[in-house]
Amino acid sequence: MFNTLIFNKMTITKMYRIIATTLATGLILTFNACKKDDPEPEVAQEEFKSVVFNFIELEADDDHFHETTDTVKIVFGADGNATRSHYDLHADAVYRLKVVAYDFAGREMQDEFVEEADEHQMFITGAQEGVLDYTYEDDKVGVTGRLSTLKPSDGSMTLTAVLRHGLDKSKTTAADWDDANHVRFGGSADFTLKFPLHVVEGDHDDH
Repeated sequence: MFNTLIFNKMTITKMYRIIATTLATGLILTFNACKKDDPEPEVAQEEFKSVVFNFIELEADDDHFHETTDTVKIVFGADGNATRSHYDLHADAVYRLKVVAYDFAGREMQDEFVEEADEHQMFITGAQEGVLDYTYEDDKVGVTGRLSTLKPSDGSMTLTAVLRHGLDKSKTTAADWDDANHVRFGGSADFTLKFPLHVVEGDHDDH
């Protein structure tokens, strides 16, 4: 009787050990399988409620410029489209472009692009040949710069402004501001904005 009890206790103890080992092994395998199958999380890019392009006309003063009160403001919605169908700048002028980007909490974000200048650059494409020239004023990022209107455009142009994030800045130069093949520099687009722009002769009143 006593030997039988000892045997039963020993058998039960072994069974507990086997069950515990099996459960532990199963948990480890399950954890490893989940870890292996889970996809790498995507890096969240900036999300914008709206973006505003301010084209502030400049007056030349010797070797520098002064801002005037003449400003054309282009407002973009979250869909990346301008809220108006027509914007005019006049030819043979210089404008300072100031980009202001708002997140969904109303916080301005454009300073972050400059703080991370080695990862951001804006390109403006779609202009007719010889109509525009652009000079970066913020460490080759492009959210602040001087836009020169060299001659009138042939009607309205549809321009596209793309802010790229994570590109290889060692492969870009200031002359690449209008490179239509900017995807070759790598990275991804933080925003893609389209707007109609007409460069006209003489003064304009589209503010």
